[in-house]
Amino acid sequence: MNESNVLKVGIVGAGFIVKKSHIPGLAATSKCYIAGLHDINEVAAREARKFYLDQMEQGDNPLLSKAKNGCNIHDSLEELVKSVDIVDIATPPAYHLEAVSLALNHGKHVICEKPLARNWQELLQYPEIMEKAAGGDWKFQLHTQGIWHPIVKAGRDLIADGVVGEIQQIRTLHQGADPKHTVKLASLWDKHHSGGGALMDIGPHAYAGMWYWLDAGWEPVAVETQLLEATVPVREIAGKPGTKVTVEDDAHVTITWKNKDGREIRGDLEASWNKKDWHEGKVGSRLAPDLYYEITGTKGILTFPNVMLSFRKPFGIAAGLKFKGKKGEKHAYKFKLPKKGIEDLNFFDEFIDVIKGERKGRNDFKFAEEMLLVFGAAYLSSKSGKKVTLKEYKKYAENFKETPALIDDLFSSF
Repeated sequence: MNESNVLKVGIVGAGFIVKKSHIPGLAATSKCYIAGLHDINEVAAREARKFYLDQMEQGDNPLLSKAKNGCNIHDSLEELVKSVDIVDIATPPAYHLEAVSLALNHGKHVICEKPLARNWQELLQYPEIMEKAAGGDWKFQLHTQGIWHPIVKAGRDLIADGVVGEIQQIRTLHQGADPKHTVKLASLWDKHHSGGGALMDIGPHAYAGMWYWLDAGWEPVAVETQLLEATVPVREIAGKPGTKVTVEDDAHVTITWKNKDGREIRGDLEASWNKKDWHEGKVGSRLAPDLYYEITGTKGILTFPNVMLSFRKPFGIAAGLKFKGKKGEKHAYKFKLPKKGIEDLNFFDEFIDVIKGERKGRNDFKFAEEMLLVFGAAYLSSKSGKKVTLKEYKKYAENFKETPALIDDLFSSF
């Protein structure tokens, strides 16, 4: 190993997702190491540092001594950004773009937790991001764990090989398996921190799966919301007496996708907390898996009904994809899974390869921006009661000078 080629990563934020997802992946790679952490809660930052070093030691990582000597706690965000090569942003969405902008201004590559921001309108307040993201050597990747699952990648390969034929429809579902954190952790549902509820919190995983299986030949053009329901009507933010918040716990939206030839298909996206879902038309039934992918083509239907995200169980129940042909024929595609089944173990390795020009990233800034447009159009569709194109949503959002005002407006019908 040539340590001169090892890149330094700076973590911004040291909360739940960092310890459950980012650190296990970073502790497993020898292509980069955490050289700094910054959090408004210094105790949390120090705990994250200790957890990271413990994980490296358990895995006998060859960069352990380098990390012990170089993993610093920084008082300021700018101080952290200046000292690293890659800025990994894992704060609540309300603070993402500030860190992205600072990283860009200092020429750093960026990994950002999903979603990119609270709302697409928020990007208008950072024109330098839009400008610099359009070109140059800057590399960006949104942290969406699901599409790093090797079987999800295998599904995309099967689709590319023509197994399903010409695509006609796709469905993706993220069913929250543990609703407790969605009630207790306000950072996940306080709409002025996250931009919304289930759609903004776990919807990105379902969207990423749909986008990834469709590949780059398709782009979202319109959204029609079928269901946006607050099953827990009012929440109160701890430490802020009298602050009441209403967000959706259950969402089902239909995305219209168009390819370069002008052909359109339907994509049903479902994001659900509190044991509510639309899977196969059954509302109120709880599914065992976290994620469910299904793509229908002229030759049949390809499904992956059991995808678990890394921070709960390694890979979930099934170890393959299932295909059912138009004539009733069935075929199971099974795959041998790695012993250490955390897909994030691949995420950081791959991003280093992207920076070095050795591979193309699985997603990019355009993907992150489009996701915000899709979700914004979904909220506007719920408010207006009709299908909304992404262009219509952009025009609507541009009328608001401040993001909180737009978010309040989109939730005014609740």
